[in-house]
Amino acid sequence: MIDTQLIMLEGLPSTGKTTNARFINIQLERSNFDAKWIHEVAMPHPVLFFDEVGLTYDEYNKFLKIYPKASDILNKIAVFKKNTVGIHLPEIQWNHKDEIGEDIYKALLKFDVWNFPLDVYKKFALEKWANFTEKVIKNRNEVYIIDSALFQFQIFTFLFQNKPYEELQNFINQIIDIIQPLNPCLIYFYRENTEATINYLENDRGTSYLNSIWNRDKAQPYYANKPPGAESFKQFLRDYAFMANLLFNSLPTKKLSLEISDKNWACLEDEMLSFLNINRIPSPDYFPKNGVYTNDILGFVITVDGLSFTDPTGKIRKFFPKTKKEFYVDLLPTVLRFEDNKIIILGSQICERWTKTGTIYNLCKTSVG
Repeated sequence: MIDTQLIMLEGLPSTGKTTNARFINIQLERSNFDAKWIHEVAMPHPVLFFDEVGLTYDEYNKFLKIYPKASDILNKIAVFKKNTVGIHLPEIQWNHKDEIGEDIYKALLKFDVWNFPLDVYKKFALEKWANFTEKVIKNRNEVYIIDSALFQFQIFTFLFQNKPYEELQNFINQIIDIIQPLNPCLIYFYRENTEATINYLENDRGTSYLNSIWNRDKAQPYYANKPPGAESFKQFLRDYAFMANLLFNSLPTKKLSLEISDKNWACLEDEMLSFLNINRIPSPDYFPKNGVYTNDILGFVITVDGLSFTDPTGKIRKFFPKTKKEFYVDLLPTVLRFEDNKIIILGSQICERWTKTGTIYNLCKTSVG
């Protein structure tokens, strides 16, 4: 394999980043690499900020003085970096909300990084990238796959604030300087005609999806004085694509661009494997035990049927054999391990609680395997 500990995948929404991040993750593991895929909404995310509180040490210490009863819990779950402290909010929501109390939880929300001024966000973000790099470099055998972190999250952040491209590029260059010890490489998915991607996204997810994204972000400065609804989000995607293309061409890293209009994914996969210098290894022929698996405490149900299952949200998902007992979940960094008439959740968790690492689902006795 090429000398890298960090593989980054970027592109507009609906260009195949998540699908191919999972593909690369599987192929690396089958080639006996210690590969770790960090999903766009993995929690807690090592370089991005979704539902995360950020405080300086001075702010953190003042917070604990005001709310001393929260100190034991926060000191246990917080991530302490050189100058800042990070607290993942879903960890509190899922496991400590009753102990913390609603007043303390609301007080923490004032430090949500998503709402920080851009200059403050930059400082927190750069330290988070540095912290991630320091941890990865300690184990040269690890290879991380990250999608939507370098371009997508940053372009959204800067474009929302109507910042010029030059300011975005300068910030991306600072990130590149930090992660350089990992010998990062970049795979960029695109369609030559940006309108084709926008049309694909609308057909795949519906105009209601485009409207929902606009509605979520309509308070951002970018949308001021623009017409409401999906058409404004489409213009956002055009501006996004323009910036992403410029960024890709400017970066001094190992990189590969893949034009995906013809949808020949087998050939595109071969290009990625060639770029990474690894071989394709086919999936083994293993099947899980069919049936209905439940977690009665959480009230969650997983129904397994062959190489697909219905997750607790009602969504039907495919999965692929990893070993005789473990199966990769399509489009997620989650692994299902079948053991002694139960499923154990492994891999990285995302914002959906059913994926929480270590969660156990037991096979119903009335279920036929």
